[in-house]
This record gives sequence, structure tokens and C-alpha cells, in this order.
Amino acid sequence: MITEKVLTETNYSLVTPWLFWVFSSLLFAFIAVVMTVYWAPYAAGSGVPEVMGMLNGVNGGGATYVSTLITKAVGVSCAVLGNLAVGKEGPLVHIGAICGLLGPYMPFDILKCFHNDSDKRTFMSAGCSAGVAAAFGAPIGGTLFTYEISKPTTFWTFSMLWRVFFTAAVSVFTLGILQSLNTGAVLSLSNSATLKFGEIVIIYSPISDALVAVIIGVICGLLGALFVSVNSMMIIFRKKYVNTNIKKVIEVLLFSIATSSTFYWLSYSNAKREGNCKSLDT
Repeated sequence: MITEKVLTETNYSLVTPWLFWVFSSLLFAFIAVVMTVYWAPYAAGSGVPEVMGMLNGVNGGGATYVSTLITKAVGVSCAVLGNLAVGKEGPLVHIGAICGLLGPYMPFDILKCFHNDSDKRTFMSAGCSAGVAAAFGAPIGGTLFTYEISKPTTFWTFSMLWRVFFTAAVSVFTLGILQSLNTGAVLSLSNSATLKFGEIVIIYSPISDALVAVIIGVICGLLGALFVSVNSMMIIFRKKYVNTNIKKVIEVLLFSIATSSTFYWLSYSNAKREGNCKSLDT
């Protein structure tokens, strides 16, 4: 009887937080998918193809709506909170591009002179580079990324290049300030890439680092090829069977349950293996 009681209490103490974790993940995932499917369908996906098209002269249409911007920002945040396997880099490109495009339309008469295609592309490029720079903590990388996705065009000039770079630098500077305020180290610009990579711990060991880098490169290359293959098949499957709004909502919720449950039980098993589990009575 004592053993049975202990097992029951143990299972209860594990299942209850798991249910709460799954329910909270479902709530955030539900908000993200409902906003995207029923309010701003142009917010679906990374947004990088849409930005590439707009920078190369294609009318963005719904991809530049304010509703798309709001859904993109709120949806990505909720998707991450919902434990969905989504990245922040592509959405930040789209969010930055829309913010840049909306810049000339702020209610100031001085900005009316920028209501032309050339200047709007400049503003959009600056916003796009700011988004990439914020994602990776790299102003030069943000500038080069924007140039890369818009290189078929001929509107790039030296004056535009330094303006875009200045915007990306301000973006990283602002991110660094906010990160430093969060950690209590005011006006510190270290670890500006924590939004993407987390806290960085540097250990110097040239030989082992080179060997590990080669091994990681080979493994990641093979995993990347596998991912592309599986993703291609999944796209065909989803295009054929996940073809209604309700099916899209159900798909996202199922993924949220699967990923949140996986994260929970893997974390528990890892903590138990390392002896970090603590009794609720202590």
C-alpha cells in the first residue's frame, strides 16, 4: 500500500505539470495559428520570399499590410511560447521590411517626398537589414543579406549602402543595450547575438575546436540534406491533405502537443539522470 501510494503521488506530480505545460503551449499556438489563418494569411511562412519579391519590384499586396505585421510579430512570439519549432530570423526580415516600408507613411509632411518606389525600396532594405542584424547580432551580415536578396535590381548605390549599414548598426546597438539592461550590466554591448545563439561561453582549444568544427560541419551537412528531402515530401503531403483552415489549425495544435511533450519529458529524464530533481517537500 505504501509503495502504491508513493507511485501514485509521483505520477501525479509529473503528469499535472505536464498537462499544464501542454495546455499553456496549446493556448499560445492556438492564438498564433488562428491569427494567421483567419486574419492575416500573408503572415504565414518566413516572409523572406515576399521580401525578395518586393525588393525586386513586385507589388507586395497583402504581405505589406499592418495586419500582416501585427500577426507576424504576435504570431512568432506565440509560436515560440507554444513550443513550435519555428525560427525568428526569417520573420524578423519580414517584420523589419514592413516597418521600413511604413516609415515614409508616418503622419509627417516631411516624409511625403519619400512616397516613390526608389525611396520605399531604400526604407524597406534598411528595415530588412535591421531585422537580420537584430536576429544575429551582425550589422555587416544584415547589410550583406539585404544586398544578396535584392542583387538582381539596379537601385543599389553607395549612399544607400551606408544608410542601410547605419540602420543595421543602430539595430544591433539597441539590441545590445536592451540585453545589457536585462542582465544588469548597463551600457554593455557584449553578447549582442544572444537573441539567436543564447549566452556564449568561449573556451580556447585550437586543435580540439578545429576537429569538432569539422565533425559538426559533416553532421550538419548530412542533416541538412535529410531535412530538405523530408521537407519536400512534407510540402507535397500538406498541399494535398491539409487544404482547409480547420485542418491547418488542428495540424498546428498537434505539433504543439508533440513538441511540448517531447521537451517536457526529455528535460525531466535529463534532470533525473543528472540528479537535479528535487522533492516538492524540500
